[in-house]
Amino acid sequence: MSGPDTVLERLARVTPLGVRFWDEATHAAIAEGLMVSVYPSGEPLRRTSARPNSINTFVLPQLPGPRIVEEEFGEGDDEFWKQVHPRPFVIEVIDQRGSYQPFVMTVSLPFRGHAVPPFVATGSPPSEVVPLFPTASRPIPAGIAVVRADLQTPLPPRPGEPRRLRPASWAVLEAQVGTLPPVRGVADREGRVAVLFPYPEPRPSPARPASPPYPGGTSLQEQKWPVRLTVFYEPETPTPDIPDLRRTLDQLPAVASIEDGGTRPLGDEELRYGQELIVRSVVVTPAGSPP
Repeated sequence: MSGPDTVLERLARVTPLGVRFWDEATHAAIAEGLMVSVYPSGEPLRRTSARPNSINTFVLPQLPGPRIVEEEFGEGDDEFWKQVHPRPFVIEVIDQRGSYQPFVMTVSLPFRGHAVPPFVATGSPPSEVVPLFPTASRPIPAGIAVVRADLQTPLPPRPGEPRRLRPASWAVLEAQVGTLPPVRGVADREGRVAVLFPYPEPRPSPARPASPPYPGGTSLQEQKWPVRLTVFYEPETPTPDIPDLRRTLDQLPAVASIEDGGTRPLGDEELRYGQELIVRSVVVTPAGSPP
């Protein structure tokens, strides 16, 4: 008959990376289809893949590059994190299904808690997720509104030649519906952008109360809301195939106009229930550029 087991040593391991990616339109963490690679800043050949766990958090048990045992084993308490010296790593995110825009972001790792760079972790309390931005080809879920646009920007003029345009790659389109918080979308390399968000609450008829039943009030199909559109754009040369998320979200406001048989400033549009808001012929001029 054997005696009780004797524990000689107990080791606790700390995961240096845990990161969640978030779809703002559906309020859900996304893992399916995402390829998440991690490598030391400036050393892309040392990349390794993070894998999602059961709650759609991508984790990495060991950082690529030279192994530092003190960063892997410990209790994960305050004393452990005092002796850790985070280093910059690049996290690259690509959606194999093509529903979300690719991006890279630099984060200092190991990271205590969910890894969220400071430019994303805004608000109170700070965000614990990294937002994903839909592509123009993303399937639209039921009950979700969409604003679409093709964004172009002028090329440097040539004497004696007509104005030429090229895609406003990786520009940001912001949509604010009524007094709700603004929602952002990121254009792809070809300037195509889609902004997705849940439909606002129906607006009651002025003559009827806000709570149902309200016979004779405005039907759902007749609901409409004002939308204020703003473009943020600073061109980058050469245009990257995968943009840096921080640079993308830090772009300055641009001058945007609709040029479709005339010219008018992009700004106030109207969203109708069940109909995509499609804004055509949008020309974006970065702030400070010559007209």
